Amino acid sequence: MYADKTVNCVGICQAPMLSIEEEMETLDAGQILQVTTDKPDLVEAVRAWAGESGHTIEEEHVASGVKTLIVRKGRTAAVEAK
Repeated sequence: MYADKTVNCVGICQAPMLSIEEEMETLDAGQILQVTTDKPDLVEAVRAWAGESGHTIEEEHVASGVKTLIVRKGRTAAVEAK
């Protein structure tokens, strides 16, 4: 699947959730953010954050110990209010 933005959190990644949230903010509703990581705890954090934020994890893949998550941006509260 094509991604509009990507965040690579393989190896050392300073403040990965902050990077993910900042990149997601630049996207419009319906666009795709691809996140790659080799940290299982970050995978769980992204899943939880996506659910709480109204985003959808479209796909998950694992290759050589690296997990790729394809996250579709949901509608924000400001957009829904219009």
